[in-house]
Amino acid sequence: MKKIFNKIVVLGLCSAFLLPACVDRLAIGDAFLEKAPGVDVNIDTVFTKAEYTRNFLWSAYGQLYCTYTSGNMMNGAPIDVLSDSYHCYVGWGGPIQSYYPGGLTEDAQDTENGNFQGKFSYSTIAGGLNSDSGGRVSIYETVRKCWQIIENIDRVPDMADTEKSRLRGEAYTIMASRYFDAFRNFGGLCLVRKAYGVGEEFTSGRSTAWETVEFIDSLVNCAIKEPGFIWNVDNADIGQWSGRLTRASARALRAKVWMFAASPLFNSSEPYMTYTNKPTGLEKEEHIWFGKEDPSLWNRCLQYCNDFFEDNAANGNYYALVQSATDDEAGYRTAYRRAYRYRNDATNHEKLFDVHPTLTLSDGGWGWGWRGFALDCLRQGGAVPTNELMECFGMQDGSNFPYADLYGAHKNPDGIDIFANRDPRLYETIVVPRQSLPAGFDHGGMTYMDSWVGGFLEKNSNVSNKDDVASGYCKFKWLLDYYGGSRYDDEPIGVPYIRMAEMYLIRAEAKAETGDLQGALDDLHVVRSRVGLERLEAKNPGLNLTTNKANLIDEILRERNCEIGAECGDRLYDMVRRKRQDLFTKPLHEIRIYRLDAAGNRLDDGEDHQYTAGEPWPKFEYEKPEIVVGHRRWWDEGYWTNKWYLDPVSRIEIQKGYGLTQNPGW
Repeated sequence: MKKIFNKIVVLGLCSAFLLPACVDRLAIGDAFLEKAPGVDVNIDTVFTKAEYTRNFLWSAYGQLYCTYTSGNMMNGAPIDVLSDSYHCYVGWGGPIQSYYPGGLTEDAQDTENGNFQGKFSYSTIAGGLNSDSGGRVSIYETVRKCWQIIENIDRVPDMADTEKSRLRGEAYTIMASRYFDAFRNFGGLCLVRKAYGVGEEFTSGRSTAWETVEFIDSLVNCAIKEPGFIWNVDNADIGQWSGRLTRASARALRAKVWMFAASPLFNSSEPYMTYTNKPTGLEKEEHIWFGKEDPSLWNRCLQYCNDFFEDNAANGNYYALVQSATDDEAGYRTAYRRAYRYRNDATNHEKLFDVHPTLTLSDGGWGWGWRGFALDCLRQGGAVPTNELMECFGMQDGSNFPYADLYGAHKNPDGIDIFANRDPRLYETIVVPRQSLPAGFDHGGMTYMDSWVGGFLEKNSNVSNKDDVASGYCKFKWLLDYYGGSRYDDEPIGVPYIRMAEMYLIRAEAKAETGDLQGALDDLHVVRSRVGLERLEAKNPGLNLTTNKANLIDEILRERNCEIGAECGDRLYDMVRRKRQDLFTKPLHEIRIYRLDAAGNRLDDGEDHQYTAGEPWPKFEYEKPEIVVGHRRWWDEGYWTNKWYLDPVSRIEIQKGYGLTQNPGW
């Protein structure tokens, strides 16, 4: 690791500190991520002026994690495609060559070949994409920058003490988030407690999982205690500073960290996996296990949730869910889209911690920013919805999906349209057949969508390949009408790391785990009612949610997938932290929607069966074939091993001999 630290000195001081100042509404999202002139500077120069110091911190913001823009990991495929909600069909996508066939190895962190990389970067590859282009960046580059700010900001002569305190709070929060990113991918980490100088060696080795989460918590606590760390950006300044971290960001992060920590992956009576051999002699299960099960960790998570809500109340409940202006599909979808997609503004304050991707394809050129991922990965089949994701969304009245028995020939004699009258968030997440789209929600100018076999979506998919509709579905969340429209780029994007809806869902899970099932249901209803859904327990009485804790936890996880899926990889991490082997090993499915003729017969496959506006809406039959392209070895009987819960760390780093160890099974 000492070699990594030596590189960080150069990266931290040369390529980042003279970034453009934040002067417009895109500053946090765009301007400060542009590559700065290559000027050699040293630590004394950075902290001689407030402007230099601020710009140095902005460069650390540019390394916050975003599953859509954080480097060329898995050749651009977002990590959602390792969950049960999305699947990668493109042959050049990393998952289809590494994770799906079981080909991932401990070399995954040490290769520049995106086809064989792990899903998250432990180390920075020399010669690879650099941080300013959104490339592969070790968390330790960001950690060093943050420690340099914390240790040296008092030297800045032209900065007020209140601002110094605020920037320290931001640096602590950024650093805590980067450690948390790595913690949920690797377990216990090497904990860097200061900025190491050139040539200074790190010899502390790998910390246990418990030491790691306590260290992350200590960083967050330091941020919260900074007197200048404000609760929210003032509305008068939000056009310029939307996206800056606040004390609310830190409190929300603390709750999310302990939700993960309290979950069974690490918090269990036995480790998820043991070592069969210990090549360095330093391996121990406590690197990936707390050593015991401690139910009180859920109380700790709940306390941090309550701390957040109490602080928010004390500050006028500044953060709140974006609410619907009208009680109809258009209103519900507008509120949901505003909540997940767009940045906070003077009216809407749902984002607590969000990342602002670059816009590197505005001139039609190539880049790893927002347009690069949205248009050159997702629309080519890099993340295609599964039928399991579709079924996750319930009905508009709040009941769960009731049509599991309608798949197959002659199984739908009544011609039920399984996509009608659904949870409005389904329509914001997946393109499905719709007879009538609300005004302003047309799809490429069409007021309907005939996404069945032989319909518009199949006949008019991406001209270079049809992988984007390979499952029978097409991703809508984030992309909107990218088939020729302009909505995908209608406003600056803010990809949520944590937003207000998730705080209610974290607290719901913590309440359920500590015995307050009714309180958990109340928090769930706050989120669900935003899109017009009735109470979950009332519409699904057979689940006995007021008394059956296991069922309620399952429903909370389902609701998390409906509300925050495809935002920060949360579905995958939910499956990991809950050790859901059953979900990882269950084969996933596509859908085939067959239009029926007047006699109830399926129209021939391969022909043009597009809908004509004004004609009666057809009836359908449905099939759900198992996914074949990119078959996941996890689905094969007897193949699964729990090593897949965490990724392998870098073999090169292990060989440096400072005490890093490999995760079991790799």
